[in-house]
Parts: sequence; C-alpha cells; structure tokens
Amino acid sequence: MGNQFIDRILDTLSDCQKEVVLDCENNLFVTACPGSGKTRTLTRKIAYMSNLYPESMKKIVAITYTNRAANEIMSRLEKLNLNESHIWVGTIHQFCLDFILRKFGLNLERTARGIKIIDDYVTSRYLKEIYENRGMRYNPYEHPNLMVTTSGNYFEDDIEKKDLVAEYHKKLRRANEIDFDLILTLSLKILEENPIPTKIISNNIRSIFVDEYQDTNNAQYQILGLLAKNDKSIKFMFVGDSDQAIFTSLGGVVKSKKEIEEITGLNFSSKKLDGCYRSTQRIVNLYSQFQSEAYRISSLANYSEDYGVIQYDKETHKDNLSSRIADIIQNLINDGISENEICVIAPNQFILTPVAKELKKRLTNLNFRSQDVYPIKPDELNLFYKISFLVFTPIGEKMRLRKTIANEAINILKDDFDVSISIKFKALDFLDILNSAKSTESNGLIFLQEKIIYLFEILEIDKATHQDLYQAYEDFFTKAFNRINDTRLKLSTDIGDFRNIYKEKSGINISTIHKVKGEEYEVVIAFGFLQDIVPHFKSKNPESEAKKLLYVTMSRAKKRIYLFSEKGRQYGAYPQKTPTSLLESADIE
Repeated sequence: MGNQFIDRILDTLSDCQKEVVLDCENNLFVTACPGSGKTRTLTRKIAYMSNLYPESMKKIVAITYTNRAANEIMSRLEKLNLNESHIWVGTIHQFCLDFILRKFGLNLERTARGIKIIDDYVTSRYLKEIYENRGMRYNPYEHPNLMVTTSGNYFEDDIEKKDLVAEYHKKLRRANEIDFDLILTLSLKILEENPIPTKIISNNIRSIFVDEYQDTNNAQYQILGLLAKNDKSIKFMFVGDSDQAIFTSLGGVVKSKKEIEEITGLNFSSKKLDGCYRSTQRIVNLYSQFQSEAYRISSLANYSEDYGVIQYDKETHKDNLSSRIADIIQNLINDGISENEICVIAPNQFILTPVAKELKKRLTNLNFRSQDVYPIKPDELNLFYKISFLVFTPIGEKMRLRKTIANEAINILKDDFDVSISIKFKALDFLDILNSAKSTESNGLIFLQEKIIYLFEILEIDKATHQDLYQAYEDFFTKAFNRINDTRLKLSTDIGDFRNIYKEKSGINISTIHKVKGEEYEVVIAFGFLQDIVPHFKSKNPESEAKKLLYVTMSRAKKRIYLFSEKGRQYGAYPQKTPTSLLESADIE
C-alpha cells in the first residue's frame, strides 16, 4: 500500500490526532478528553502501523474494556481493507485466553489439564451449596470476595468468609474449572513463573495499545509489565481519561505516567487529544468544572458556539418526574430531534426502571431502547452465548463478526472441552451446520436447544465422552429457563424476541451512567443526582466519585442537557435525600 493509503488514514485527522498516529518510535501516554475522536485515532494508528509492516506476523494488539468497543474498532478497520491477520483486538480476558492460557496452560499445574470457564450462575450455585452445607443462608447479592492472588492469598478479610472462599476454590480445582477473575490471575502466574512462554509471547507482539487505561486493573498492569520487560521493542500506548474512571468499584485503577513507566520499565511520551468534536463550548465549560486533570478542553464541533440548553431542576418531585421527562421528550420530538439522539440516564437501575416503565406507558407513539432483560444473559466468554448469537443473527449479516465468533466457538470446543475437530473444519462449516438445522419451534429457547443438539450430532459429540460439555449446556439452559420462570421479569419466549437480543437497537435510550460511557447524544436527560446516590453512600472517595459521574454524564451531550435532583426520595426512617452537593454548588448558567 502506498501514499494514497497513508493519505486516506490521515484524512480528516486533526494535528494532535496525527501526532499520535504517526509516532511509532515512542511509547505513548495519551490523555483523551470526551469526544476527542479517540476511537478514530486508535483505529487509524493500528492501520498505519499495519501498513508499515505488511508482511510481518508480529501482532498489533489493541486491548479494549468491552467487546462492543473491540467490535467497533474491527468494523472500522474492515472498511480500510487491511490485512487483518496480524491485528488482534479484544478485551484483556480474551487476550489472556488467546495468548496465554490456551497456548501455555501446560506450564501451570492448575491449568495443565485444560480449563473450563464457569459463569456467575455456576459460581452462585457452588456458593449456595457451600452455605447450605454449613447451615448458613446464602444471599447472592452479598457473597464474599472470591479473588485470589497468584501466591494463593485471598482478598477476603473476614475470617469466616475466607473459609468459605477457600472451599469455593477447592471446588473449582476438583472440577478443573476457573471463574472470570481467575483468567487474569492464572495468566499472570504463568508469566511470573515461566520465562520461556513469557519470552515467546512478547517476541510475537509488535505493539500493545490499551484503550480506556483508567479502567485497567492491577493484574492487567502486571501482565503488560511482564511482557514489556521481556521485550523492550514492543511499542505501548495507553490512552484514556482519568476523569472518566467510573469503574473503580470493579477494580479499575488509574495509574499515572510515572507509575506505568515503573511497571513496564519503559519511558513514555505524553500527548493530549484535547479538542472535543461532540459538545458545544457551553456544555464543555459545564463538565470541565468537574475535571481533575489540569488542561483546557476546547470545542471543535461545527456548532461549538450554539447556546443550546442547560437546565437544572431541584423542584420536581419524584412522583412527577416521569411526567416532566415525558413532556421534555415530546417537545424535543416536536422540534424535530431524532429518537436516537435522546438519552435518559440515571445512576442505577433501581431508580431507572420505574421511570423507564412509566415513559413507555406515556409515550406509546415513540420507540425506546432501554436496557431490556432477556432470558439469555450476556456472557461474551460462554460457548453457548456465542452460539446463540450465531443462531439468532440473520444469515448473511455481520459476516466478519459471525466468522470471528464461530472460530472462537470452535476453539472453545477443541481447547476447553477436548472435542476432536478436523483442522480443515472452518468457521463457515460451523455456520453451515447451524444454518442447515431446520426447526418450526416458536419458543426461542427450545429452538436454540434444537440447533445445538443438531450441531452436537453432526460433530459426533456424545454425552458419555463429553460430560463436562453437556454439564455446561445444562447450566446455560437451566439459568435461562429460571429467568423465564421468574414472574417478576415477565420474559417472553417468542423466537422474535430472542432475535431482538442481538439486533441493533434504535429509539430513545434509557440507561445507567456506566452503560452510556463512550456514547453521545444531542440531548441528555439525567436524574437521581442526590447525596447517597451520587456519590454512593458506601463510596470511599465520595467527592472524586461524584465528580467523575457528573463529568461522564454531562459529556455525553452534544447540545442540550436537562439535570434533575428530584425531591421526595426517602428510604425508611432516613431523611429525604438532598441534591448532590457538587452539582448544587456548580456554576450553571
């Protein structure tokens, strides 16, 4: 590929974005403000580096926080018509599975006989058994900290709970199983104790780009640090925004440039993407009040000087909140605002759900894409969740993604469940089997079962030989049928509703703050900004948490934002909740 391709990669990039893309000599620590074109810059940098080494088999690795982000990057790369064979994009857990556990698991006693990954349903089942065997009542919402260090020490401090955790891990070892957290722990242990696999892995990587570095946990930093120290030629880029670090409760740790240099043993050059292409300057000025990083964000949007709308309501009672929001939405629609450009946000699902239900009742003429609950719970690492995606997405659509997931399913069958599959058997063969299984069943879950049983028959996977696989199958469907039978959820079994699980959603989005991170809307309507909710009453750093949640919420908006600290929220004998103090004291024009 020549100069024309380079021109196409650099086309439409700003000067600061080009600096990041073109600098392939230094390790980069990039601070990217909201709406700065971070994903575009990251995608173009991958493409540019790929073009520099078109024949090399060394991997260009991009680690994302979510599978959705990974799919978006791969979708953009596909449009550039690149050779993708030496590009790998995915989450840190998928990276550990693909590069470490499945290739070098033999180097660790715990994983030498292969691995079977359990989900939260199996974890809950095991804990329930342990609790009941001891005559204790199990609360699935308050189970102990199950994480363990590479040296075998437990994170749980409570002595009684620590004993329960020890029994849980014994149960996993006996069954040759690992949970989600152990994917990172055991990967790190392999690298710590086995220099040769570590060297092999690092020598086969050209670069590692870490997206949303502020959400990276300590184990991930350590894994990347070991790879960096084994091959200092690997070029790293950490890109993100410490002011958007809202996943600390899930283990995310914000590291400074200096700390990352200490972990990796490398020197990093600092760069900034400080131009916002999303929001008006007025909205930028609003959320900049909650910045911790000391730099000015400038709006580069072609509507940067639009006055827009910024409203803060502390008077509406919670009982009238849905009605007030419905009026705002209807007025927006009347003004010609698209449904897809409106987002309703709350800090948690508990206060969001009743408002979502009420809005759908009041605005029956509009479409919503709220975070619906489905019988199949998303689990990107689960074999049967992957197969369900292939079964319920239309044939011929999303082919790159369908082939990727089919390959992942084949590898899980071979590597995790010891299914004998010919090396000639490819992703398209897997898809052909699923597509050729005929069924007239209208119940989506039974339809999926029939497809999987047909797949097992064609691949000659019998229950006697592959008991672990059939147990995983039973667990998956038991969990799904339990959700269907839960009358509180009121879930449909219609096959059309199952197909909706994987469709691109359209309409007004109703979501929590954490789930809209990375998204943008012309209009944001946000409520629930009350003390003990924002910040959460259990927060160890309440002011920092509140700043970050306010910053993320406000920076989703392009032109209009409506904020509510509604009256009347009271729990039990506790006093009525008051507005989030940081928001109440902010300068809102």
